[in-house]
Amino acid sequence: MDGLWIAHFTAGAAHGNGLVILRAGEVLGGDLSHTWQGELHEDGPNVNARVRIGPWTAREATVQPGGEQPFMMTLSGSCTDRSASLHGHPDEKPDLPIQIELKRAA
Repeated sequence: MDGLWIAHFTAGAAHGNGLVILRAGEVLGGDLSHTWQGELHEDGPNVNARVRIGPWTAREATVQPGGEQPFMMTLSGSCTDRSASLHGHPDEKPDLPIQIELKRAA
């Protein structure tokens, strides 16, 4: 799965888009307000990932005490050479489903 991927995600009622670089099991990416960093494991068409989601450093300075904090999530799903579909939830919010659709960038 190494390469540059376009991500579309939904988290409950929220949704958005971002970019992800997958390289040798490492996940690096983000969207307009968050950074994504973690690891990814492939087993044939099956994929498992552990990712830390955090606010941009530039945004952290404007967040009031008690505001948004980084969180961890575990995702699982399947992949092909051109796309992947992952689902999971934040560790501390099992009732918040997250769905991520990845498409390989051309």
